[in-house]
Amino acid sequence: MVAKMISKILVPVDGSNHAERAVEFASSLADEYDAELILLNVMSHAGSSQVPEELKQFAELEHVRITEADVLKSAANEIVNNAYQRAIDVGVKKIERDLAVGDPAETIVGYVKENDVDVVVMGRRGLGRVGGLLMGSVSSKVGQLADCTCITVK
Repeated sequence: MVAKMISKILVPVDGSNHAERAVEFASSLADEYDAELILLNVMSHAGSSQVPEELKQFAELEHVRITEADVLKSAANEIVNNAYQRAIDVGVKKIERDLAVGDPAETIVGYVKENDVDVVVMGRRGLGRVGGLLMGSVSSKVGQLADCTCITVK
């Protein structure tokens, strides 16, 4: 008998293949335990209020203002929404989506504490900078610092 049931599963998502596999694994786990699945994208920075050089001509022609922050938030939402659809396809019934800004490992560990997360399921390697030879530096840090079960997926 399991001493503590799994009720909240956090999956940090960044759009990488490893994160996609983590969503699939965590979705199956959430479905089996009828647990809440939390999909979190952590942006290392929120972006500026400046219009990127590449979008200036488009912004002028269309009379819209699209800032770097808008582009980054839109990309983060797209990543989370794709993961959401994968979880729905598996049959998960309770899904929360969230975005955060900060150091990815520290933000994930803080999110675990603030939200009483039981399990973190994350990809072994993400889209971040090169680091960590055998395991991604973010997944390694989270595994060491989080006060819950952490599962890394290849």
